[in-house]
Amino acid sequence: MFRHLLSGLLMIAFAANSFGQADIEIAIKNYDSDSLIFGYYLADKMLVKDTLTRTDNTVPFRYQQDSTLEQGMYILVSMPEGMFYQVLVGEGDDQQFQVVIDTTTEQKIFFQNSKENQIFYEYLHYIEQSRKEAARLEQVIQETDTVLATVREQLIEDQAMINLMVNQRQYKLLEEHPESIASILVRSNLPFDFPEFTGTDEEIQDQKYRFYKKHYFDNVNLDHPAILRTPVIHDRVTYYLDNLTVIDADSVIQSVDTLLNLMDGNPELYRYYMSFLLNKYGNSKYIGLDAAYVHLALNYYGKGKAPWISEENKAEIVNNAKKIEPILIGKQAPDFTIWKEDGSEVTLSELDNKFTVLVFWKPNCGHCAKAMPHVIDFQKKWQDKGVQTISICTKSGREYDSCWEDVKKKGMEGLINAGDKYGKSRILSKYYATSTPKIFIIDKDRNIKLKKIPAENLDAVMEQMMKIDEAESGAGQE
Repeated sequence: MFRHLLSGLLMIAFAANSFGQADIEIAIKNYDSDSLIFGYYLADKMLVKDTLTRTDNTVPFRYQQDSTLEQGMYILVSMPEGMFYQVLVGEGDDQQFQVVIDTTTEQKIFFQNSKENQIFYEYLHYIEQSRKEAARLEQVIQETDTVLATVREQLIEDQAMINLMVNQRQYKLLEEHPESIASILVRSNLPFDFPEFTGTDEEIQDQKYRFYKKHYFDNVNLDHPAILRTPVIHDRVTYYLDNLTVIDADSVIQSVDTLLNLMDGNPELYRYYMSFLLNKYGNSKYIGLDAAYVHLALNYYGKGKAPWISEENKAEIVNNAKKIEPILIGKQAPDFTIWKEDGSEVTLSELDNKFTVLVFWKPNCGHCAKAMPHVIDFQKKWQDKGVQTISICTKSGREYDSCWEDVKKKGMEGLINAGDKYGKSRILSKYYATSTPKIFIIDKDRNIKLKKIPAENLDAVMEQMMKIDEAESGAGQE
């Protein structure tokens, strides 16, 4: 497994240790450097465990520690070439072994006293030889004259036999070494066996999708202590969330719960991915997926399912989620009363529009300055079609008067412009307007339909919302 290592991929990291001892000796032929990086996989990352050094290039490198390494796939990276080999580290006695690397031979890497690596590399060597033979047969098939039909048929049968023998070798490994790390890697690449489905083509396709999603992790041993330190897990998780899950809040929340439930038997994996999911949906660019962040914060962190986190950090996560929860899409928009420049009131619940658009902004905000021309054009187009835009200046106190100066400067007089000099309405906290510009679309029943929409997309979004509204109104009249 000999590859180039992309620059910037390795990072220094430290991992918790358990009882035992690790002692790995690495001899590399035809290697003059005095340094060798010893790293490992952690989900989608490659991290540096240590940089091994030697004073004499005739002696092996050596990694030792008085406690065992976490099980998983480790990497040996040459310097400065950045080439690496993958090495499995199992449990117990399988952490005291010797590695010999010889790039002048076909197999390139050999092991002593490591059952895990012997199983894995014997399998890889067999697969590589089978691949070469299958490729040779394919070339002969392509070059064989069509009149030699019997020869071609035999060659195709030989190819099929190679595939059959590879499958048998895979299942033999899984049967004889079910708890090995090699079995994790082999099993994860096994194809799915779909049952027979009936119905229309569309119904069959839907059934296949549902079956595939339900059984997507069947061939991944999520309980194995090495799984987090293999290149298997993260691609599976992200594909499940980003490709097999419909990108809406309810579907994502359901998939998140399913995933964490499957990982519950592996504390380290569970902890890693709970943190990953919180960050993923806390920073999601998809509209509405902050609901998944709120769900995780309140139902996992807030209910003691993340005991590793400090009380201070937990309180910050939960409090942040509680601020977001009232303004999730589908919730009723918090009511407010704010004031125009002349002192007249603007109260959300008293407005009678098909849609009300709230635009939180502030003077001297570069993004606001770029957004406002789009907002102004949007209001001109939609103001006679039941849509009203309210610009809400987030300045207060002594800076409040700069709002009105900027309204005139930006040509915003066609909007309803309002603010709250003394913070009496608490509108900024109600709408969690910590950054600007921030845009909400609210329907006639005061439900939040969309939020965090780029100003340049407002017009296209409203076109679609009006079509949906007209379709729903027409259906209601039938």
